[in-house]
Amino acid sequence: SAENQSISVYGREFPSQMDGRSAQFQYIAVYGIIIAAMFVFLFSRTYWAVCGGIRVCERVFSNMTHHVLHAPMSYFDTTPLGRILNRFTYDVEQVDITLSQ
Repeated sequence: SAENQSISVYGREFPSQMDGRSAQFQYIAVYGIIIAAMFVFLFSRTYWAVCGGIRVCERVFSNMTHHVLHAPMSYFDTTPLGRILNRFTYDVEQVDITLSQ
């Protein structure tokens, strides 16, 4: 049967699993390396997504601030300050919710 035969992968010989715990250690080591690589890639992807989200939030907020501060005075005469503040907080909240999903 297959468990009694050795396996050769990429020139590396894996003994049969019937040879005891020392033979099974090589299989466990391969699985351990795969799991370690998975955690490295998972951490890298999460870090990339969080840093990208922070950069996007900063850019959106600075663009919104720039456009409001450079708006003509007639905009501030017709729009109450509370409405501008509510719009800012709502937009920032929507960006945060969207990026966290």
